[in-house]
Amino acid sequence: MDLNVLIVGGGIHGVGLLHDLASRNVKGVHLVEKNKISSGTSSRSTKLVHGGLRYLEHLNQWGLVYEALHERALLLRLLKGIVTPLPFVLPNFKGDKRPPWVIRIGLFFYDLLSGDGGLPSASPLNKEDIIKFAPYLNQNKIENEMISAFLYYDAQMLDDVIARIAAEAAVKLGASYEENTTVTEVKQIENGFKVTIDSNGNKKTVTTKYIVNAAGAWCNENLLRWGIVPKITCLLNLGTHIIFKPEAVPHAEINNCAATLIQELDGRVVFFIPWFGQWLYGTTESILSTEPSHIKYPQSDKDYLMHTAKETLNLVDAEKNISEIFCGVRCMPLNQANRITQIDSKWMDDIYNSPFYVKQLDKNISGLSRETVINETVPGLISIYGGKYTTYRAIGEKLGSYLSRKLHIGSTTGTHLAENWFLRELMEEKPEIFKSSASLRQN
Repeated sequence: MDLNVLIVGGGIHGVGLLHDLASRNVKGVHLVEKNKISSGTSSRSTKLVHGGLRYLEHLNQWGLVYEALHERALLLRLLKGIVTPLPFVLPNFKGDKRPPWVIRIGLFFYDLLSGDGGLPSASPLNKEDIIKFAPYLNQNKIENEMISAFLYYDAQMLDDVIARIAAEAAVKLGASYEENTTVTEVKQIENGFKVTIDSNGNKKTVTTKYIVNAAGAWCNENLLRWGIVPKITCLLNLGTHIIFKPEAVPHAEINNCAATLIQELDGRVVFFIPWFGQWLYGTTESILSTEPSHIKYPQSDKDYLMHTAKETLNLVDAEKNISEIFCGVRCMPLNQANRITQIDSKWMDDIYNSPFYVKQLDKNISGLSRETVINETVPGLISIYGGKYTTYRAIGEKLGSYLSRKLHIGSTTGTHLAENWFLRELMEEKPEIFKSSASLRQN
Protein backbone atom coordinates (compact mmCIF):
# COMPACT_ATOMS: atom_id res chain seq x y z
CA MET A 1 0.00 0.00 0.00
CA ASP A 2 1.12 3.55 -0.76
CA LEU A 3 -0.55 4.91 2.38
CA ASN A 4 -1.75 3.75 5.75
CA VAL A 5 -4.37 6.49 6.08
CA LEU A 6 -5.81 8.94 3.55
CA ILE A 7 -7.79 11.80 5.11
CA VAL A 8 -10.27 13.65 2.91
CA GLY A 9 -11.06 17.16 4.18
CA GLY A 10 -8.82 19.90 5.54
CA GLY A 11 -11.09 21.28 8.22
CA ILE A 12 -10.29 21.05 11.90
CA HIS A 13 -11.26 17.37 12.25
CA GLY A 14 -9.17 16.37 9.24
CA VAL A 15 -6.04 18.28 10.25
CA GLY A 16 -6.58 17.30 13.88
CA LEU A 17 -6.43 13.63 12.92
CA LEU A 18 -3.46 14.25 10.63
CA HIS A 19 -1.63 15.89 13.55
CA ASP A 20 -2.61 13.10 15.95
CA LEU A 21 -1.44 10.25 13.71
CA ALA A 22 1.81 12.06 12.90
CA SER A 23 2.44 12.62 16.63
CA ARG A 24 2.11 8.83 17.07
CA ASN A 25 4.79 8.31 14.41
CA VAL A 26 2.33 6.57 12.09
CA LYS A 27 3.90 6.64 8.62
CA GLY A 28 2.09 7.00 5.31
CA VAL A 29 -0.54 9.53 6.42
CA HIS A 30 -1.75 12.03 3.80
CA LEU A 31 -4.57 14.58 3.66
CA VAL A 32 -6.30 16.11 0.63
CA GLU A 33 -8.39 19.28 0.72
CA LYS A 34 -10.45 20.45 -2.24
CA ASN A 35 -9.81 24.14 -1.47
CA LYS A 36 -7.54 25.58 1.21
CA ILE A 37 -6.91 24.28 4.71
CA SER A 38 -9.72 25.60 6.98
CA SER A 39 -11.53 27.32 4.09
CA GLY A 40 -14.88 25.76 5.06
CA THR A 41 -16.70 25.77 8.38
CA SER A 42 -13.44 25.75 10.38
CA SER A 43 -12.82 29.41 9.55
CA ARG A 44 -16.46 30.47 10.02
CA SER A 45 -17.21 29.58 13.62
CA THR A 46 -18.22 31.87 16.49
CA LYS A 47 -14.51 31.76 17.44
CA LEU A 48 -15.20 30.36 20.90
CA VAL A 49 -13.32 27.64 22.77
CA HIS A 50 -15.98 26.75 25.27
CA GLY A 51 -17.86 24.01 27.03
CA GLY A 52 -21.23 25.28 25.86
CA LEU A 53 -23.07 26.70 28.86
CA ARG A 54 -26.46 26.43 27.16
CA TYR A 55 -25.91 22.72 26.40
CA LEU A 56 -26.35 22.02 30.12
CA GLU A 57 -30.09 22.32 29.52
CA HIS A 58 -29.88 18.91 27.83
CA LEU A 59 -28.73 16.05 30.07
CA ASN A 60 -27.53 14.06 27.05
CA GLN A 61 -24.92 16.75 26.38
CA TRP A 62 -23.30 16.97 29.82
CA GLY A 63 -20.58 14.55 28.80
CA LEU A 64 -19.78 16.76 25.83
CA VAL A 65 -19.63 19.86 28.06
CA TYR A 66 -17.24 18.10 30.46
CA GLU A 67 -14.95 17.00 27.63
CA ALA A 68 -15.03 20.44 26.00
CA LEU A 69 -14.16 22.25 29.23
CA HIS A 70 -11.11 20.05 29.76
CA GLU A 71 -10.05 20.56 26.14
CA ARG A 72 -10.49 24.31 26.66
CA ALA A 73 -7.95 24.20 29.52
CA LEU A 74 -5.48 22.25 27.37
CA LEU A 75 -5.78 24.56 24.34
CA LEU A 76 -5.35 27.62 26.56
CA ARG A 77 -2.07 26.15 27.78
CA LEU A 78 -0.80 24.94 24.39
CA LEU A 79 -1.79 27.87 22.16
CA LYS A 80 -1.27 31.01 24.18
CA GLY A 81 -2.16 34.13 22.22
CA ILE A 82 -4.13 32.06 19.71
CA VAL A 83 -6.56 30.76 22.33
CA THR A 84 -7.14 33.42 24.99
CA PRO A 85 -9.34 33.75 28.11
CA LEU A 86 -12.58 35.63 27.55
CA PRO A 87 -14.81 37.03 30.32
CA PHE A 88 -18.56 36.92 29.71
CA VAL A 89 -21.31 39.01 31.26
CA LEU A 90 -24.63 37.25 31.42
CA PRO A 91 -27.50 39.68 32.07
CA ASN A 92 -30.96 38.39 32.91
CA PHE A 93 -33.91 40.55 31.88
CA LYS A 94 -37.60 40.53 32.73
CA GLY A 95 -39.37 38.03 30.52
CA ASP A 96 -36.26 35.99 29.66
CA LYS A 97 -36.89 32.30 29.06
CA ARG A 98 -34.35 31.31 31.72
CA PRO A 99 -34.94 32.84 35.21
CA PRO A 100 -31.98 33.89 37.40
CA TRP A 101 -32.03 30.74 39.54
CA VAL A 102 -31.64 28.56 36.44
CA ILE A 103 -28.67 30.68 35.31
CA ARG A 104 -27.06 30.48 38.75
CA ILE A 105 -27.39 26.68 38.88
CA GLY A 106 -26.08 26.36 35.32
CA LEU A 107 -23.00 28.42 36.13
CA PHE A 108 -22.37 26.39 39.29
CA PHE A 109 -22.29 23.14 37.31
CA TYR A 110 -20.28 24.76 34.52
CA ASP A 111 -17.55 25.66 37.00
CA LEU A 112 -17.82 22.26 38.67
CA LEU A 113 -17.40 20.39 35.38
CA SER A 114 -14.42 22.53 34.36
CA GLY A 115 -12.43 21.51 37.45
CA ASP A 116 -9.09 23.31 37.70
CA GLY A 117 -9.37 24.79 34.23
CA GLY A 118 -7.21 27.82 34.95
CA LEU A 119 -10.05 30.34 34.72
CA PRO A 120 -11.90 32.21 37.51
CA SER A 121 -15.24 30.95 38.82
CA ALA A 122 -18.52 32.69 38.02
CA SER A 123 -19.65 35.58 40.21
CA PRO A 124 -22.66 37.94 40.41
CA LEU A 125 -22.48 41.46 38.97
CA ASN A 126 -24.27 44.68 39.89
CA LYS A 127 -25.43 47.28 37.36
CA GLU A 128 -22.29 49.40 37.73
CA ASP A 129 -20.07 46.39 37.02
CA ILE A 130 -21.97 45.35 33.95
CA ILE A 131 -21.78 48.83 32.47
CA LYS A 132 -18.01 48.72 32.95
CA PHE A 133 -17.58 45.26 31.45
CA ALA A 134 -20.16 45.67 28.67
CA PRO A 135 -20.52 49.32 27.61
CA TYR A 136 -22.21 48.14 24.41
CA LEU A 137 -25.35 46.93 26.21
CA ASN A 138 -28.50 49.05 26.05
CA GLN A 139 -28.22 51.12 29.21
CA ASN A 140 -31.97 51.82 29.45
CA LYS A 141 -32.65 48.09 29.27
CA ILE A 142 -30.11 47.46 32.03
CA GLU A 143 -31.62 50.14 34.27
CA ASN A 144 -35.26 49.22 33.75
CA GLU A 145 -35.39 45.52 32.84
CA MET A 146 -32.31 43.76 34.22
CA ILE A 147 -33.03 41.59 37.27
CA SER A 148 -29.66 39.88 37.67
CA ALA A 149 -26.26 39.50 36.02
CA PHE A 150 -23.26 37.20 36.30
CA LEU A 151 -19.64 37.15 35.18
CA TYR A 152 -18.12 33.90 33.98
CA TYR A 153 -15.17 32.84 31.82
CA ASP A 154 -14.64 30.92 28.61
CA ALA A 155 -12.07 31.38 25.82
CA GLN A 156 -11.84 32.58 22.23
CA MET A 157 -9.61 31.65 19.33
CA LEU A 158 -8.32 32.29 15.85
CA ASP A 159 -10.04 29.24 14.40
CA ASP A 160 -8.42 29.16 10.95
CA VAL A 161 -4.99 29.77 12.49
CA ILE A 162 -5.28 26.70 14.73
CA ALA A 163 -6.16 24.51 11.75
CA ARG A 164 -3.24 25.75 9.66
CA ILE A 165 -0.77 25.38 12.55
CA ALA A 166 -1.98 21.82 13.21
CA ALA A 167 -1.47 20.95 9.54
CA GLU A 168 2.05 22.39 9.47
CA ALA A 169 2.95 20.72 12.77
CA ALA A 170 1.81 17.41 11.28
CA VAL A 171 4.13 17.95 8.31
CA LYS A 172 7.05 18.50 10.67
CA LEU A 173 6.16 15.19 12.30
CA GLY A 174 6.25 13.34 8.98
CA ALA A 175 2.72 13.62 7.52
CA SER A 176 1.75 15.42 4.31
CA TYR A 177 -1.17 17.28 2.76
CA GLU A 178 -2.31 18.71 -0.57
CA GLU A 179 -4.67 21.61 -1.22
CA ASN A 180 -6.91 22.13 -4.27
CA THR A 181 -7.15 18.35 -4.53
CA THR A 182 -10.18 16.07 -4.72
CA VAL A 183 -10.84 12.35 -4.50
CA THR A 184 -12.79 11.44 -7.63
CA GLU A 185 -13.00 7.67 -7.31
CA VAL A 186 -12.76 5.07 -4.56
CA LYS A 187 -12.59 1.34 -5.23
CA GLN A 188 -12.42 -1.36 -2.57
CA ILE A 189 -9.53 -3.77 -3.03
CA GLU A 190 -8.07 -6.48 -0.86
CA ASN A 191 -6.98 -4.97 2.49
CA GLY A 192 -7.82 -1.42 1.46
CA PHE A 193 -8.78 0.97 -1.30
CA LYS A 194 -7.61 2.17 -4.68
CA VAL A 195 -8.18 5.93 -4.89
CA THR A 196 -8.05 8.39 -7.78
CA ILE A 197 -6.90 11.86 -6.76
CA ASP A 198 -7.25 14.97 -8.94
CA SER A 199 -4.91 17.86 -8.16
CA ASN A 200 -5.58 20.82 -10.43
CA GLY A 201 -6.35 18.50 -13.34
CA ASN A 202 -3.44 16.14 -12.70
CA LYS A 203 -4.79 12.71 -11.80
CA LYS A 204 -2.96 9.99 -9.93
CA THR A 205 -3.90 6.72 -8.29
CA VAL A 206 -2.86 5.67 -4.80
CA THR A 207 -3.65 2.72 -2.58
CA THR A 208 -4.43 3.10 1.11
CA LYS A 209 -5.39 0.82 3.97
CA TYR A 210 -7.85 3.31 5.49
CA ILE A 211 -9.81 6.35 4.36
CA VAL A 212 -11.19 8.96 6.75
CA ASN A 213 -13.95 11.10 5.27
CA ALA A 214 -13.61 14.31 7.30
CA ALA A 215 -15.37 16.65 4.89
CA GLY A 216 -18.03 18.00 7.27
CA ALA A 217 -21.07 19.20 5.32
CA TRP A 218 -19.71 17.44 2.23
CA CYS A 219 -19.35 14.00 3.89
CA ASN A 220 -22.43 12.40 2.40
CA GLU A 221 -21.81 14.03 -0.98
CA ASN A 222 -18.37 12.38 -1.04
CA LEU A 223 -19.81 8.98 -0.20
CA LEU A 224 -22.48 9.19 -2.88
CA ARG A 225 -19.98 10.28 -5.53
CA TRP A 226 -17.79 7.34 -4.52
CA GLY A 227 -20.75 4.98 -4.95
CA ILE A 228 -21.15 4.32 -1.22
CA VAL A 229 -24.49 4.55 0.58
CA PRO A 230 -24.24 6.83 3.65
CA LYS A 231 -25.42 5.34 6.94
CA ILE A 232 -25.88 8.71 8.68
CA THR A 233 -28.53 11.26 7.74
CA CYS A 234 -27.60 14.83 8.58
CA LEU A 235 -28.97 18.34 8.68
CA LEU A 236 -26.93 21.29 7.39
CA ASN A 237 -27.25 24.12 9.88
CA LEU A 238 -26.33 27.58 8.56
CA GLY A 239 -24.91 30.08 11.02
CA THR A 240 -24.47 33.75 10.09
CA HIS A 241 -22.12 36.18 11.89
CA ILE A 242 -21.59 39.93 11.62
CA ILE A 243 -18.25 41.57 12.39
CA PHE A 244 -18.56 45.23 13.41
CA LYS A 245 -15.79 47.81 13.32
CA PRO A 246 -14.51 49.11 16.67
CA GLU A 247 -16.34 52.37 15.98
CA ALA A 248 -19.67 50.60 16.54
CA VAL A 249 -18.97 50.98 20.28
CA PRO A 250 -17.13 54.34 20.60
CA HIS A 251 -15.15 55.10 23.77
CA ALA A 252 -14.97 51.40 24.67
CA GLU A 253 -11.59 49.85 25.40
CA ILE A 254 -12.37 46.84 23.29
CA ASN A 255 -9.56 44.65 24.62
CA ASN A 256 -10.76 45.22 28.20
CA CYS A 257 -14.41 44.44 27.50
CA ALA A 258 -16.27 41.23 28.21
CA ALA A 259 -18.40 39.28 25.78
CA THR A 260 -22.07 38.70 26.40
CA LEU A 261 -24.55 35.91 25.82
CA ILE A 262 -28.01 37.22 24.97
CA GLN A 263 -31.11 35.12 25.52
CA GLU A 264 -33.72 35.87 22.86
CA LEU A 265 -37.45 35.52 23.43
CA ASP A 266 -37.63 32.75 20.80
CA GLY A 267 -35.26 30.65 22.92
CA ARG A 268 -32.18 31.21 20.78
CA VAL A 269 -28.90 32.52 22.12
CA VAL A 270 -26.59 35.00 20.38
CA PHE A 271 -23.11 36.19 21.34
CA PHE A 272 -21.57 39.66 21.16
CA ILE A 273 -17.82 39.25 21.48
CA PRO A 274 -14.76 41.53 21.45
CA TRP A 275 -12.69 39.55 18.95
CA PHE A 276 -9.08 40.65 18.38
CA GLY A 277 -9.87 44.35 17.88
CA GLN A 278 -13.35 44.03 16.37
CA TRP A 279 -16.84 43.04 17.51
CA LEU A 280 -18.26 39.66 16.49
CA TYR A 281 -22.01 39.07 16.65
CA GLY A 282 -23.86 35.81 16.01
CA THR A 283 -24.98 33.24 15.33
CA THR A 284 -28.19 32.18 13.62
CA GLU A 285 -29.58 28.70 13.08
CA SER A 286 -31.15 28.17 9.66
CA ILE A 287 -31.51 24.97 7.66
CA LEU A 288 -29.49 25.04 4.44
CA SER A 289 -31.31 23.54 1.48
CA THR A 290 -28.60 23.94 -1.16
CA GLU A 291 -25.03 22.84 -1.84
CA PRO A 292 -22.82 24.27 0.96
CA SER A 293 -20.08 25.77 -1.23
CA HIS A 294 -19.90 29.49 -2.02
CA ILE A 295 -22.97 30.30 0.03
CA LYS A 296 -24.10 33.84 0.83
CA TYR A 297 -25.75 34.71 4.09
CA PRO A 298 -29.57 34.82 3.92
CA GLN A 299 -30.96 38.32 4.22
CA SER A 300 -33.38 37.00 6.84
CA ASP A 301 -30.41 35.96 9.02
CA LYS A 302 -28.87 39.40 8.80
CA ASP A 303 -32.24 41.02 9.54
CA TYR A 304 -32.66 38.80 12.60
CA LEU A 305 -29.23 39.71 13.99
CA MET A 306 -29.67 43.42 13.32
CA HIS A 307 -33.08 43.35 14.98
CA THR A 308 -31.80 41.58 18.10
CA ALA A 309 -28.83 43.98 18.22
CA LYS A 310 -31.19 46.95 18.15
CA GLU A 311 -33.20 45.47 21.03
CA THR A 312 -30.32 44.72 23.39
CA LEU A 313 -27.18 46.53 22.22
CA ASN A 314 -26.29 50.19 21.99
CA LEU A 315 -24.37 50.30 18.69
CA VAL A 316 -23.56 53.49 16.84
CA ASP A 317 -24.33 53.48 13.09
CA ALA A 318 -24.60 49.70 13.19
CA GLU A 319 -25.21 49.23 9.47
CA LYS A 320 -22.46 51.63 8.50
CA ASN A 321 -19.99 49.97 10.86
CA ILE A 322 -20.41 46.45 9.52
CA SER A 323 -16.94 45.26 8.56
CA GLU A 324 -17.84 41.76 7.35
CA ILE A 325 -20.64 39.20 7.26
CA PHE A 326 -19.83 35.53 6.99
CA CYS A 327 -21.67 32.25 7.38
CA GLY A 328 -20.64 28.70 8.04
CA VAL A 329 -22.39 25.35 7.73
CA ARG A 330 -22.50 22.88 10.60
CA CYS A 331 -23.09 19.24 9.74
CA MET A 332 -25.46 17.88 12.39
CA PRO A 333 -25.99 14.10 12.41
CA LEU A 334 -29.52 12.96 13.20
CA ASN A 335 -30.40 10.02 15.39
CA GLN A 336 -32.74 8.30 12.98
CA ALA A 337 -32.67 4.99 11.16
CA ASN A 338 -31.43 4.90 7.57
CA ARG A 339 -32.35 1.66 5.82
CA ILE A 340 -31.41 2.67 2.28
CA THR A 341 -29.15 0.09 0.67
CA GLN A 342 -28.84 1.32 -2.92
CA ILE A 343 -28.10 4.66 -4.55
CA ASP A 344 -30.82 6.06 -6.82
CA SER A 345 -29.21 7.60 -9.91
CA LYS A 346 -31.53 10.61 -9.76
CA TRP A 347 -29.92 11.69 -6.48
CA MET A 348 -26.62 12.30 -8.24
CA ASP A 349 -28.09 15.28 -10.10
CA ASP A 350 -29.18 16.92 -6.85
CA ILE A 351 -27.32 15.30 -3.97
CA TYR A 352 -28.43 17.83 -1.36
CA ASN A 353 -32.06 16.93 -2.01
CA SER A 354 -31.33 13.24 -1.48
CA PRO A 355 -32.72 11.47 1.63
CA PHE A 356 -29.32 11.83 3.32
CA TYR A 357 -29.76 15.59 3.85
CA VAL A 358 -32.81 16.59 5.89
CA LYS A 359 -34.60 19.86 5.06
CA GLN A 360 -37.15 20.00 7.88
CA LEU A 361 -37.04 19.34 11.60
CA ASP A 362 -39.92 18.88 14.02
CA LYS A 363 -38.00 20.44 16.90
CA ASN A 364 -35.68 23.36 17.62
CA ILE A 365 -32.23 22.99 16.06
CA SER A 366 -30.62 24.15 19.30
CA GLY A 367 -31.88 20.95 20.92
CA LEU A 368 -29.78 18.74 18.64
CA SER A 369 -26.69 17.17 20.16
CA ARG A 370 -23.33 18.71 19.25
CA GLU A 371 -21.51 15.43 19.86
CA THR A 372 -19.34 13.99 17.12
CA VAL A 373 -20.52 10.83 15.37
CA ILE A 374 -17.80 8.55 13.96
CA ASN A 375 -19.21 6.00 11.55
CA GLU A 376 -17.40 3.19 9.74
CA THR A 377 -19.47 3.46 6.58
CA VAL A 378 -17.85 0.44 4.98
CA PRO A 379 -14.97 -1.58 6.46
CA GLY A 380 -11.90 0.67 6.43
CA LEU A 381 -13.74 3.87 5.45
CA ILE A 382 -14.63 6.09 8.40
CA SER A 383 -16.81 9.21 8.21
CA ILE A 384 -16.82 12.00 10.82
CA TYR A 385 -20.06 13.93 11.40
CA GLY A 386 -20.82 16.95 13.56
CA GLY A 387 -19.01 17.93 16.72
CA LYS A 388 -17.71 21.09 18.36
CA TYR A 389 -14.50 22.83 17.36
CA THR A 390 -13.39 22.83 20.99
CA THR A 391 -13.30 19.02 21.18
CA TYR A 392 -11.54 18.43 17.85
CA ARG A 393 -8.24 17.34 19.47
CA ALA A 394 -9.98 14.78 21.70
CA ILE A 395 -11.86 13.39 18.68
CA GLY A 396 -8.57 13.15 16.77
CA GLU A 397 -7.04 11.30 19.70
CA LYS A 398 -9.90 8.77 19.88
CA LEU A 399 -9.84 8.09 16.15
CA GLY A 400 -6.04 8.11 16.04
CA SER A 401 -5.98 5.51 18.82
CA TYR A 402 -8.45 3.31 16.93
CA LEU A 403 -6.53 3.53 13.64
CA SER A 404 -3.12 2.91 15.22
CA ARG A 405 -4.50 -0.23 16.88
CA LYS A 406 -5.95 -1.42 13.57
CA LEU A 407 -2.55 -0.79 11.96
CA HIS A 408 -0.88 -2.76 14.78
CA ILE A 409 1.14 0.26 15.84
CA GLY A 410 1.45 0.64 19.58
CA SER A 411 1.54 4.37 20.19
CA THR A 412 0.04 7.21 22.18
CA THR A 413 -0.94 10.68 21.04
CA GLY A 414 1.46 13.59 21.33
CA THR A 415 -0.89 16.46 20.48
CA HIS A 416 -1.18 17.38 24.17
CA LEU A 417 2.55 18.18 24.25
CA ALA A 418 3.81 21.66 23.40
CA GLU A 419 6.90 20.33 21.59
CA ASN A 420 4.67 18.72 18.95
CA TRP A 421 3.21 22.07 17.91
CA PHE A 422 6.50 23.72 16.85
CA LEU A 423 5.08 27.20 17.48
CA ARG A 424 8.42 29.00 17.68
CA GLU A 425 9.78 27.35 14.52
CA LEU A 426 6.57 27.92 12.57
CA MET A 427 6.42 31.56 13.64
CA GLU A 428 9.88 32.08 12.17
CA GLU A 429 9.32 30.00 9.03
CA LYS A 430 5.69 30.77 8.19
CA PRO A 431 4.53 33.86 10.11
CA GLU A 432 1.63 34.36 7.70
CA ILE A 433 -0.25 31.34 9.04
CA PHE A 434 -0.57 33.03 12.44
CA LYS A 435 -2.85 35.73 11.00
CA SER A 436 -6.57 35.08 10.64
CA SER A 437 -7.67 35.33 7.02
CA ALA A 438 -10.92 37.10 6.13
CA SER A 439 -10.59 35.78 2.56
CA LEU A 440 -10.92 32.19 3.82
CA ARG A 441 -14.21 33.06 5.49
CA GLN A 442 -15.52 34.67 2.32
CA ASN A 443 -14.27 32.05 -0.17
